[in-house]
Amino acid sequence: MFQDSSTAGSAAIANNTGEIIFIDSSTAGNATIVNNAPLSLNGAVVFGGGSTADAATIITNAGAGTGFSGAATGGTARFITSANGLVDISGLATAGMTAGSIEGAGNYFLGAKELTVGGNNLSTTVSGVISDGRFDGDPAGGVGGSLVKVGAGTLTLSGANTYTGATTVNGGVLRVEGSIASSSLTTVNAGGALAGSGTVGEAVIASGGILLPRSGPAGSAMTIAGNLAFQSGALYLVTLNSNGASSVNVTGTAALGGAVGISVATGGTVAKQYTILSAAGGVSGTFTSLDGTGAPAGVAASLSYDSSHAYLNFALDYGTRTGLNANQSAVAATLQNFFDANGGINVAFAGRSASDLTQLSGESATGSQQTTFDAMSQFLGLLTDPFVTGRDGSTAGSGGVVPFAEENSSLASAARAGDARDAFARMPRKAAAAELASDRRWSVWAAGFGGSQTTSGNAALGSANTTSGIYGTAVGAGYRFSPDTIAGFALAGGGTSFSVNGLGWGRSDLFQAGAFARHTVGPAYLTAALAYGWQDVTTDRIVTATGVDHLRAEFNANAWSGRVESGYHFVAPWIGGVAITPYAAGQVTTFNLPNYAESVVSGAGTFALTYAAKGVTDTRSELGLRGDKSFAMQDAMLTLRGRLAWAHDFSPDRSIGAVFQSLPGTAFVVNGARQASESALTTATAEVKWSSGWSIGASFEGEFSNMTRSYAGKGAVRYAW
Repeated sequence: MFQDSSTAGSAAIANNTGEIIFIDSSTAGNATIVNNAPLSLNGAVVFGGGSTADAATIITNAGAGTGFSGAATGGTARFITSANGLVDISGLATAGMTAGSIEGAGNYFLGAKELTVGGNNLSTTVSGVISDGRFDGDPAGGVGGSLVKVGAGTLTLSGANTYTGATTVNGGVLRVEGSIASSSLTTVNAGGALAGSGTVGEAVIASGGILLPRSGPAGSAMTIAGNLAFQSGALYLVTLNSNGASSVNVTGTAALGGAVGISVATGGTVAKQYTILSAAGGVSGTFTSLDGTGAPAGVAASLSYDSSHAYLNFALDYGTRTGLNANQSAVAATLQNFFDANGGINVAFAGRSASDLTQLSGESATGSQQTTFDAMSQFLGLLTDPFVTGRDGSTAGSGGVVPFAEENSSLASAARAGDARDAFARMPRKAAAAELASDRRWSVWAAGFGGSQTTSGNAALGSANTTSGIYGTAVGAGYRFSPDTIAGFALAGGGTSFSVNGLGWGRSDLFQAGAFARHTVGPAYLTAALAYGWQDVTTDRIVTATGVDHLRAEFNANAWSGRVESGYHFVAPWIGGVAITPYAAGQVTTFNLPNYAESVVSGAGTFALTYAAKGVTDTRSELGLRGDKSFAMQDAMLTLRGRLAWAHDFSPDRSIGAVFQSLPGTAFVVNGARQASESALTTATAEVKWSSGWSIGASFEGEFSNMTRSYAGKGAVRYAW
C-alpha cells in the first residue's frame, strides 16, 4: 500500500496475486505496474483518496482490473488494457478524471463519469469497449459516461462503444473506426479533429474544429447517426484518391457552414464530381468557402448542392490554356477530352505545365524516322553513285570520263582526232589500251560509311533539336554484262543513334541489302537500285513531371528504298578537259513502324506510351551537276570528283501517333523535328585506280538547309577482274 505522499518512483512492479493500493496523496510516479491479479470488488490495482497514477505505465492483463475511487486521478499515465482486462472509474466521487492515454482490447467502464484522455500526446488504439456502468454490472455504477479528447495525439476507437454521454474533441484527432453512435452529442472544438469511417452520433463541428471522414484511403464514408451541424469557422476536409472522395452520410439533417478543404493523395484520381455529403433529412445552408490549395495545379474546384447532397466539382484548365505549341496542345487536348468523356483522370495528368506536356508527348520516338531515311540514303549512294570507286569499269558505261571513241565500238560514231579529250588521253597509250581492252567483267568491293546530322526544332510545332549518327560497313559485287550494262548487289551492317534534345534518345542495329543496275547509251546513263533495311530499335526517355521515370521501348522495323537516276556526260574544255554530268534523280523511302509500347525501366509507368503503327514515306527529287578530273600516275590514275545538287523532299514532316497506356483512348499526334523541303547536296571524292584492277576511294558528303546540317563520309576498296 502507498499512502500519505509516498511514491512508486520509477519502480517496476508486478502484481500477481494481491492488491496494490494507492491512497491519500500517494503517486505511482513513473513506475511500470503490471497487473495480473484476479478481480476483486475494487480491482487488483486501486487508486483511492487523492492519489494519482501520475506518469506511470499501468498494464492490466486478461482477468485483472484497475479501479479508481474517491478523488483519485489518472494524471498522464499510460493505460494498456488487454482483452478481458478492465479499467473502472465509475467509483469516483468527483465528476471524472484524466488519463494520459488509453489503449488495448480491454474494457473501460465510465459509469456516469467523464474521462479526459490525451495528456501524454501518444497516439493509441482502443479495440475494446468504452461503456457506462460498473465492471460487475451493479446499477450503482451509473450511466451517462462521457469522453473528452485532448493533446496532440490520435485516439482511435475501433470497437462498438456504448457510453451514452457526450464526446468532446478539444485537441488532436479522435478517429472512429467502430462506433460511438450511443454518445449523446459529439462536439469538435478548435484544435480538434473528428476522423474515420465509423459511426458517430449527433455531431457539431464548432469554429476551428475539423471533420475528416476517412480511414487511411479515401473513398470511405463516415456515418452520422443523427443530425450534423457545421458552425461558422469549421473545416470539412475532403480527401481524394483512386477510390474516390471521403464523405459523410447523415441519417438526419445537415446544417452547412464553414469551409471545405481538399487533400489529394499521391496517385489518386481527380473526377469531375464527388458527393461529399448526403443527408437523408435534407441539407440546409451552404459552405461559406472552398480552400482549393490542396487541389492539383491547373484544376478549378467548386461546390454545388441539391436538397440532400453537397458536391465537390473539378474542371481541368487545359481547354483554356494559351501559348502552348502544337505538341503541347495535342497532349493537353487529349487529356481534356479524356477528363470530359470519362468524368475523371489520374491526378498525375492534371495541371501539368507546358514543359511537362512536352515531356509527356514522347517526341523522342520520332527520332528513328529521319535516322532511318539517312541510313537508307547513304546505302543507296553506295549502290547508285556512278562515280563511287569506279566499280563499273573504265568503259563508256562507267558514268565517268569518256574513253577514246576509236577504242570503244559503242562510241565509234563519235570518233575524232587523236588529241586528248579527257585525262585518259594523257596516260601512256599502251597502258590505256591495255586497260580498256581488258575484259574485267567481275568486281568486288568493301566500304565503310557513316555520318551525323543535326536538325533544328520548330518552336511553333514544339519539336526539339535532333541529332543522329550512322555507321556501317558494306560489301558488294558487280558484273558487267556488256560494255554498256552492269548490275550488282550489296550487303551492309551497322548501327544508328539519335537524340532529341532533353527528351530522349535511341539506337538501333542495322542490316541492309540492295541491288543495282546501270545502263549507258552513248554519253547518257540510267541507274536504278532497290534496297531493304532492317533495324532492331531501342528508345529511351526520362519523364520528370512527378518523379523520375525511365521508359524504354524495343521493336523491329523495316524500310524499303528505291532510286532512279539519269545523267548526260560531256567534257568541258576547262583545265585540259573536265567531265561534266548534269543529272536528275528520284528517290523514295518507306519506313514501316510497328505498333509498340514503352515499358518501365525505373520509376512509375503512369506516363508510358503506346505508339501506333505507321508507314512513313519520303519522296525526294534531285537536280544537280557532277564533275570529275583525272590525272595520270605511274601504273595508276587519280580521279577527283565533285557534286553539287538541289534536293526537294515532298514529305519532310516527322510525326507519330501515341496513346497513354494508363488512359485508354487518349490518342494524339506528336511532331518531331521537321526536315527542310529544299536542301543543297555536296560531294567531294578522290579515287586512285591501278592497272592491276585494284582501286580505292574516299568521299565526303554534305547536306545543308535552313533546318539541317548533315555530314557523311565513306571509303571503299575495289578489285575488278
